[in-house]
Amino acid sequence: MTKRNVLTIVAMGALAILPSAFGADTSALNITVGPEATFASAFSATSLTAADTKFGGFSGTTNFNYKIRTTQGSGTGSITVQVTAFGSDGPAVSDLSYTCTAPSSGTPCSSSTPASSATATSIVTFGADAHSADAGDSGSAVWSLVDRPQVKTGSYTSTATFTISAS
Repeated sequence: MTKRNVLTIVAMGALAILPSAFGADTSALNITVGPEATFASAFSATSLTAADTKFGGFSGTTNFNYKIRTTQGSGTGSITVQVTAFGSDGPAVSDLSYTCTAPSSGTPCSSSTPASSATATSIVTFGADAHSADAGDSGSAVWSLVDRPQVKTGSYTSTATFTISAS
């Protein structure tokens, strides 16, 4: 054998021994992914505007974005809304209703849902293994308010509190 071949064999043997000389180990990475949800209203205020006809009512739209993931098999989720009263001599909450839109990741409310100041009412419901898009999904609440003659003139405000949950 030539000196060059012996040197090549010794170098290869050293490289084969090198990892064991320094030690090597592996580690499993474990993660538990649970149900989660986030919600953001696209606007901080929704103005209800009058229809073109006298006493034709008021309407407006609140757009929102959300992300959701529910548990496989038995998970559920929802987006709900609860409103406050408009104030003394103002419109009645019982005259306020909404319809809903949402993408395929959830089931929007029925055709017209009465708003409530006593309890949260449904905007969107989610079943087991529901997933929004990575960038989030969007939906809206389209408000309708009856314009009654006995309501005194002036500006009135109600706060709509949206809540999202996932299990």
